[in-house]
Amino acid sequence: MGGRRDLTPTAAIFNAHVRDNLLFLYGAPACRVYHNAAQATTTGVAFQLDFNTERFDNDTMHGATTNVITFTTAGRYLLIANVEFGANATGYRLCRIRHFSVADLASEVLPVVSAAAATVMNVGTIYSFAAAAIAEADVLQTSGGNLNVNSTGNYSPEFMAHWMGN
Repeated sequence: MGGRRDLTPTAAIFNAHVRDNLLFLYGAPACRVYHNAAQATTTGVAFQLDFNTERFDNDTMHGATTNVITFTTAGRYLLIANVEFGANATGYRLCRIRHFSVADLASEVLPVVSAAAATVMNVGTIYSFAAAAIAEADVLQTSGGNLNVNSTGNYSPEFMAHWMGN
């Protein structure tokens, strides 16, 4: 048997195993992006939402010319998409989050209930992504004509992701 090991923590051990991990958790990878103008959608055609502005992005997950979130850090993420369709009395509205060109991860379909009221949708899911994987938010409407996704306050259209762990 060997001699007794010194178990006194050093600053280097504390920094590597406690401080650095806590700093990562305090600033876990996250972004929230939005579009600052209404976006016209065509009836019956899926439309990938544009996101041209960032509220925050601490892990370079959104590029100024992209409409997607690219995960630079692998792990489980909470994803949320918020949209508001303009008022219209016909058809239904769909909002979904997709693993880019692979599969739907979450979706919501709502019938229209009033010609005077906008349709507001909020879709969320938790999903595990590899580094460099991509997520997108898209919509579909069946109003019979073009219909806007409104740019409204701090909630439409918005797309966000927050790292939750591995």
